[in-house]
Amino acid sequence: MKVSTGTGIVSYLVHLTVAVPEAFILGNGEYHVEQGSTINLVCVIEKSPKPPEYIFWYHNDRMINYGSSREVKVHNEPGSKTQSRLTIRDAQISDSGNYTCKTAHAEPASTLVYVSQDI
Repeated sequence: MKVSTGTGIVSYLVHLTVAVPEAFILGNGEYHVEQGSTINLVCVIEKSPKPPEYIFWYHNDRMINYGSSREVKVHNEPGSKTQSRLTIRDAQISDSGNYTCKTAHAEPASTLVYVSQDI
C-alpha cells in the first residue's frame, strides 16, 4: 500500500487474511442408526467473525419444527467454533434423508441419515 504525504510517498506492506465462515457436520457424510434410537448431529461453524445469530436445521429441504410432538431438540453453543446439536429421539424410518444446517454467512453443510429397522 502506498500513501502520499506532504513530503513524499510512504509504502507499507500489508497482509490481508480473509476469513470465510465454514460449516460442517461432524462425521463422514453418513449417519446410520437403528429405528427407535437417537439421532445426534453436530454442526460446527468456524472462521466466523462473530457467532451466528441463527442456525437452522433442515430435513430433505424442509425446516425442522423444533416444537413438534416428538422429542426434537436443538442446542446451540456460541463461540469461536459455534456448535449446533440436533437431537431426534425415537428415530423412525421417515427420519431417514438429507439433513442440512444453515446459517446466514456460511455455505450450508449436509449429511445423509439412514434409519434401519431391527431385524
